[in-house]
Amino acid sequence: MTKTDQLFVVVTSALVLACGGTGVGSGGGSGGTLIGGGGGAAGAVTGNGGSGQTGAGGGIGGDSGGTWVVTGDGGNAKPPGKGAGGGTAGGAGSGVGGASSATCAPGVVGAIVTGCGYPYTSDVALTSVAFNESEVLRAIRPSIDAAGGIVSLLYNDEHALTMGVRQVVVKTAAGSTSTDYSVSPLTSNPGSVLNPLTGTNALVGDNSGLDPSLRPLWPVLYVTDVTKNPDSRAGDWQMGGRPINPNAVYGTWKSAVRTVDETTSPATVSVTPDADPAKNDWNLGITDPVPSGIKDEGWSAEVKWAVTFQPGHSYRLQVIVHDGDQNKAGGDCGEACIVFCAGGSTTPPPGCPDSTRACGEGMAEGGGYAACDEGESCLNGCCTTLTCPTDAYPCGQIGAEGELIGCVSGTTCVSGCCISSIPIP
Repeated sequence: MTKTDQLFVVVTSALVLACGGTGVGSGGGSGGTLIGGGGGAAGAVTGNGGSGQTGAGGGIGGDSGGTWVVTGDGGNAKPPGKGAGGGTAGGAGSGVGGASSATCAPGVVGAIVTGCGYPYTSDVALTSVAFNESEVLRAIRPSIDAAGGIVSLLYNDEHALTMGVRQVVVKTAAGSTSTDYSVSPLTSNPGSVLNPLTGTNALVGDNSGLDPSLRPLWPVLYVTDVTKNPDSRAGDWQMGGRPINPNAVYGTWKSAVRTVDETTSPATVSVTPDADPAKNDWNLGITDPVPSGIKDEGWSAEVKWAVTFQPGHSYRLQVIVHDGDQNKAGGDCGEACIVFCAGGSTTPPPGCPDSTRACGEGMAEGGGYAACDEGESCLNGCCTTLTCPTDAYPCGQIGAEGELIGCVSGTTCVSGCCISSIPIP
């Protein structure tokens, strides 16, 4: 794989774009300007709410056309910048550093490619973690309509996508113990699944679903509202953001086994993916044409997330996936980032479930930041319970004004919880 591999970004909106369709979740026009490949209309997808996220409801398909934007190296350019982010208990950090900001124009729906801006050295340990397989993220497509927002990802590599950890093996001096977890099986090739099971989603402990560098081993999305601060990365994985699980997956995928060897000091973690299914090339099993010119290495998948995009707001989107060989130190993992401008439509976004309330930028009276209660954090625009181990303090974007709250020395903020720091490969 080389840096000439490309990431394509398409922006669609069934109700906002002038060339769009007229129904929620229905196909729209196939127009749009194309840079670097072909476009086309997408198929319909239904379902809402995956594990670990608040569902955005409604149909999550229906491409109305749009503009494909091209960038190199998986969208992971790393211009120099200043690292920041809370490093002490109760201390606030900006989550800024590394990549230049991308500012949306009022009333304009569209995507702006931006480098994720990592790695760089800071007092936040995760900002120094390198991503060595970002080219496997071939395309990202955010969209907005009356049913909410959709973020779609196209994956392609010489091995199938890792869907999650199906088994954890813990080795001690007394022997080994195994714990099994459910991962949605690939029952056909290509296959499809709504609200997929992604194995262990635990974020701490021996039975976590994290790679040796503490990144989720299942496909995840991180969202940051950057309407008021274009430089914010408060929701990124590196800043302790909470992952959003996928709502639909198409194409091919497989599981992995995570082994924790406690006979070494410190304990070592290794990940062994299962065997690949038969190649599916770019046959995803749905009518969602892939842009021409995208590289084909044999195995592909399309992953979709249902999210809440507030009309008129701008969002930084970070997608993280793992490929199917896991033969590099720290884990074979890719990331890509874009800024999505949701425009100025007056279409009301879907509300939060009855048991929760809306949060984030512009959701307080007078348009300010609406924070969540203690024990909760703002995930995808809704307050959700933040469950940390009994000895771990909450962290991340939980400040009263949306600022980052860091961890004490010796701990690292991972998915909203301060956990004991471990050597990161």
